Amino acid sequence: MNRQKNTSKLTESWHLNAILFLKMILIYVLIIFGTEAIFRKSIVGTLSWIAHSPFLFLSNIALLVMVSSFLLIFSKRIVWVTIGVGAIATLLSFVNIGKFALRNVPLLYEDFFLVKEVWVLMPQLVNLKTILIVVLGALVLAGLSFLLFKFFKNNALKKHRVLSTIFMSISLIILLIGQKVNSADLDISKTGFLYSLSNNTRASTNVVNKAQLEAAGTIFKNYVAAYDEQNPLSTDSNTVKPNIIVIQSEAFWDINKMGIEMSKNPISFFESLRKESHYGELYVPVVGGGTSNTEYEILTGMTLKNYSNDWYMVYPNEIKSPTVSLASILRKQGYEATAIHPYMSWYYNRLDVYKYLGFNEFRTIEFMNQITKVGEFASDQYTTEQIIEAVKNTEKPLFNFAVTMQNHGPYGNLRFNADEFDIDVTSKMSDSSRYFLHNYVQGLYLSDQSLENLVTYLRDCGEPTILVFYGDHLPMLGEDYQAFRDVKYIGNEDNASLQVDLRMMAIPYVMWKNYDDTSVKTPTMNASYMTSYLLKEAGLDMPDYLKALYMSRESLPLYFRNFGYDVNGNKYTSDSAEFINAKALYLLIHDDLKKGKGVEDWLPDNLSDYNKALSGIQVSSAEVSGDETKLEGVNFYESMVVTVNGEKVDFALVDSTHITIKKNLSSGNKIEMKLYDTEQKLLGSSTLFVMP
Repeated sequence: MNRQKNTSKLTESWHLNAILFLKMILIYVLIIFGTEAIFRKSIVGTLSWIAHSPFLFLSNIALLVMVSSFLLIFSKRIVWVTIGVGAIATLLSFVNIGKFALRNVPLLYEDFFLVKEVWVLMPQLVNLKTILIVVLGALVLAGLSFLLFKFFKNNALKKHRVLSTIFMSISLIILLIGQKVNSADLDISKTGFLYSLSNNTRASTNVVNKAQLEAAGTIFKNYVAAYDEQNPLSTDSNTVKPNIIVIQSEAFWDINKMGIEMSKNPISFFESLRKESHYGELYVPVVGGGTSNTEYEILTGMTLKNYSNDWYMVYPNEIKSPTVSLASILRKQGYEATAIHPYMSWYYNRLDVYKYLGFNEFRTIEFMNQITKVGEFASDQYTTEQIIEAVKNTEKPLFNFAVTMQNHGPYGNLRFNADEFDIDVTSKMSDSSRYFLHNYVQGLYLSDQSLENLVTYLRDCGEPTILVFYGDHLPMLGEDYQAFRDVKYIGNEDNASLQVDLRMMAIPYVMWKNYDDTSVKTPTMNASYMTSYLLKEAGLDMPDYLKALYMSRESLPLYFRNFGYDVNGNKYTSDSAEFINAKALYLLIHDDLKKGKGVEDWLPDNLSDYNKALSGIQVSSAEVSGDETKLEGVNFYESMVVTVNGEKVDFALVDSTHITIKKNLSSGNKIEMKLYDTEQKLLGSSTLFVMP
């Protein structure tokens, strides 16, 4: 009896609502087809995708139907639900199209936690074209919403909850089947955008079996023993430890590889430095952005290949407790570990991340004064001056890690006046490509000059020093690699191919020593191998996991997700023993590091002094002169807030130890100073100073 009753309810619900549900599904089919056609820039290509991957196309539809059906359990207004879900799906699709055009990586759910990072760069990204697209999109959406009311005719469902539950359940089953049969790291060209967005919430399929992990354990022990035998540490207590300076130069790349004609070589000094350095290329995980991922590989020796994709943001998502890094390793051996980045401290959560990595201090834009800029960003020359000051003012051996900002994209914005260009780009290309390249090349030239200034200082500084200089990724020169394609540096390869193409994923580096001018060209290697390579060249100790990775580098220096290359350029596929061993070794180390296994002696163990040398603002004396008061102290910053008796006052910064208040302060006045970031987080403060 109950069965007949339920069947009757379902039949009635179907007759009352089927047409409306089918209309809703048709709208979603059109939205997915339309946005995919725009993303792929081809209707034929979209039809081909549907024909070859019908289940993945169905999965995109199922995602929207599942969300809508769930909402319709609580609402009768199917038109409003369709408009709301369809508008959000369309908006996200266009955001993905925009992001992919700039960086050639899809929108991820983690990106929703990086709204601040995108917002602060918005003035660099927004132009007239963007504004027109947004306005046009809003008008189109309004028009389509009106047409939807006409299309549906009837907005209200009746006795629809049974049918809503069934549609939601069917959609959920389709998506669950997809989770079983589809890999978590499928390229967006195969999955479609919406399914890609949900698919990337899954853990990586980058796993190996138990036997391979056990074999990796044996390889690990053998590698460590071999490293220790080949590289015994010096027992001479008088050995001077070299300063170590690592500069990650924003978007620095060998532009000469593009084969374009220029009035002069913008990186001539960098090239000349190869004659007295270890040099080569590093395979980095990102292109056009994602700077912190290259940082992560260099600082920890670990690889983004341990995660579901190379553009997963490790800093804000993973570094939440003490983590082994170059900073902690070198501090354990008597170094002062400092970092410099002339940008907001909260960006990619770096202020907290650098604490957990073991740095003594992290000097960001808030802790800087009188910054010289190129366009909207701090100049490399200014950053170089900060590095030189760190060398001069540090008594211990210094480890300084600097991430520059000068040559940050996009390069279509106005950052140089016509009379500020030192180099002309003369090759034949479109006007827009020439504009991108002109801005980028001029920035490279200034970076090269700053590098020369630093090396000139280090040659005669009287302290043994190692300098590692490299770029974080290739620049984004227009949408869909526009300038690279325009000058025929690359052809019509799709994004999936270019993500594993060293033409787009390899950046140059030099490791220069002011006490050894030997020139050595190394095979192209993953950026993650630089960590152990640097420590070995400095003659310093390192955790066993880095020793193992150093030895692994010698057999397979280039490690991609599904293949690798040895030092002779021979390719090893995913089923080869060499590749499986490297993969299992990295995963074994990754799992051990998450547990803190084998690195107990290398973890940062004193985080309480982090940034105290910068955040401790102090007023030591005051002098009243005429109608102004001069204050002397330490750690004065032009962006700090000064209050007298609780009221904010204006001041003029003289230097980091002197400011002038345009008031005649009297005895008993109470002065306080506080430093905030742009998110109003307190970074530093002074004790209360009472005027004598």
